[in-house]
Amino acid sequence: MAKRAPILPDNYNPVGDRLRRVLQPAATPLEPNTNIVNHTLHAVEQEEASSPDLALREREQVPDVPVDKELKTTSVRFRCSMSERRKWHTMTQEYSGDHNNLSHFIRATMLLLENADEQLRRLTPDIQRFRKPATTDTLGIALYEQRLAQLLYDAIKTAGRPKA
Repeated sequence: MAKRAPILPDNYNPVGDRLRRVLQPAATPLEPNTNIVNHTLHAVEQEEASSPDLALREREQVPDVPVDKELKTTSVRFRCSMSERRKWHTMTQEYSGDHNNLSHFIRATMLLLENADEQLRRLTPDIQRFRKPATTDTLGIALYEQRLAQLLYDAIKTAGRPKA
C-alpha cells in the first residue's frame, strides 16, 4: 500500500500562519506620527529571521495622535468568576436600567483613574511595594485587591469630580 502524503506539515501552526499572511502586506513606509511596536513571531524559521523584509513585517503602526475618529475595535479582558460577572452585570443593569452597560461603567471607572493621575503618581511607591500573590492564593489575591482598592479610593476622592 502506498503511504499518504500529509496534507499539512508536521509543525503547522494555523494562528502563526495566518499572522504571517496578514502581516506580509503591511510592509509599507511609516507615517510621520507613529510609534513602532515590535512583535515576536513564535513560528519564525532561522532563515526567515535573517531576511530584511521580516523586520518590516514585525512592525505595527500605532499613531501617537488619532488622525480621524477613533473606532472602538479593541477590547481589554480580565479574569473573573462567573458569579462575579453575573453580579456586576446585575448591578449595572439595576443602576442604568439597561442590560449591556457593564463596559460603560468600567470605562467610566477608568476615566476616574485618569482624573486621579496626579494623586496616583504620588502613591506609586506605595502601590509598587505591594507584592502580587500567587494566582493559587485566593485569600492573598483578595487582600491585595482590597489594599489596592483603598489606595485607588483615596486617590479618586482627593482628585474630586472629573473635569468635563
